[in-house]
Amino acid sequence: MQDGICVSSHIRLAIAPGVPSRQLSALLALQREEEPEVAITLSEVSNDALMLGLREGRYDAGLAFSDAANASLHSQPLWREEMAIATPLRHPLLEKAALSLNDVADYPVFRWRTEICPLLEQQIACLPEKPCDIQYVTSFELMAMWVVAGYGIGITAQSRLASARAWDICMRPFADAPFEIITHLLRLNEEPTLACERFAHRALRVAKAETD
Repeated sequence: MQDGICVSSHIRLAIAPGVPSRQLSALLALQREEEPEVAITLSEVSNDALMLGLREGRYDAGLAFSDAANASLHSQPLWREEMAIATPLRHPLLEKAALSLNDVADYPVFRWRTEICPLLEQQIACLPEKPCDIQYVTSFELMAMWVVAGYGIGITAQSRLASARAWDICMRPFADAPFEIITHLLRLNEEPTLACERFAHRALRVAKAETD
């Protein structure tokens, strides 16, 4: 399948930290299967660098937890992941099957800053009794290290905790309304190349398969 113009045979894709690797792998595999002649260049960049690179034309598309904060960018929600609470073994909170934000507020909480969940941030800030002691870390591995060592609890995507059971981390869901992190496909708010448009449709197919 050819677009007839050279620029369309190459997609420059920027990936922000934390984008789920399982869904991304499925998307890239589908792209390679259906359109192997289109080259994909991956760049791992910060969220801010991704937004700037899209606006300056250095990337054709990006995947990030943030939606478009600029009118020049178009944002398409893709896959969603629920957040959960991580505790060490034999933690007092494990007596409950699900935990509320008020339960969490009694302990230091480690967060990976890249996992953006506006609803969670808003409700943590509005806790009536006492504020949460939030400590931000630069990776999931650092969050897990502090939790396993007993310095507090963590809040992160359920899928990450499910894949980290060998770390002796326990997981509890939220009893409050579900808190989600959403991966967005970001592009310039203009007519895309045909190759980019087909890539976006494949991303939506992967997202739909997650919910079927």
